[in-house]
Amino acid sequence: MELNQSNILEFIRSSSEPITKREIARAFNVKGGENRILLKKALKALESEGVISKFPGGAYGVPDGLPSVGVIEVCEVDVDGDVFARPQEWNEELQGPAPRIELRPGGKGHPAAKEGDRILARLQRVGAHYEARPIKILDNKVGRVLGMVRYHKHGPALVPTDKKAKYDFDINPGDLNGAGEGDLVIGEILPSRAGLRRKKVKVVELVGKQGDPKAISVISLHEAGLREDWPDKVLKDAEGLQVPSLKGREDLRDIPLVTIDGSDARDFDDAVFAEPLEDGGFHLIVAIADVAYYVRHG
Repeated sequence: MELNQSNILEFIRSSSEPITKREIARAFNVKGGENRILLKKALKALESEGVISKFPGGAYGVPDGLPSVGVIEVCEVDVDGDVFARPQEWNEELQGPAPRIELRPGGKGHPAAKEGDRILARLQRVGAHYEARPIKILDNKVGRVLGMVRYHKHGPALVPTDKKAKYDFDINPGDLNGAGEGDLVIGEILPSRAGLRRKKVKVVELVGKQGDPKAISVISLHEAGLREDWPDKVLKDAEGLQVPSLKGREDLRDIPLVTIDGSDARDFDDAVFAEPLEDGGFHLIVAIADVAYYVRHG
């Protein structure tokens, strides 16, 4: 085997008990001063990265799992609402696949976790995976806030929809990006100097106009900590779907139904059709898609 960190780590992992540097050198047929120096440096690097530990007596082994408390990053929220995470500090090239961590619901006062959140959590091994209990949701690298654009005497500002927010955010006129009074927007919090009383945001997305029914659903999503977009895995799975068979179902596609969902709707599953009858009345069809037939569990 080639003498490198990846192969050394794999060899140490394959052992059921800690092994010495001499045993590792023998396995890799290490001879000569130069190769011994390479082995020493590789072991030191692996130890400094935390993927191996040096035990009393000088033998090396793989640490026993994750610490009892650590920082994790939410990587998936599945269709059932279950939340999964991975250790924030994890090198898959050296350590292999990251352990699967299921994030259990927090107590009162803990908001729902969403993909990308960094969380300080208590970790416990349960069989082949881990469970985590949140202690604190840490600040993300880039803060975002949902709110309405309002004009105050000092200029435009973003008023958060979150009633727990302690203050409004100023907006430079050049950072409105087309948003106006009463618009529901997402603002990105800009870096600010320490001591400034009011922080500033830059509008990065126009969600809707005041009174827009869509705005209500977006506010609800943000308050619940739910994501608005689809995870890459879901989009990839959707691309691989095939049209279900029409066997046993009546094909009504020749009827010129007209959808009644708005142009920005998240689905188009309601439609109508009307035609006059000879007796002066109308034949009306209200069509509602049988979503359950197409979206099966699992």
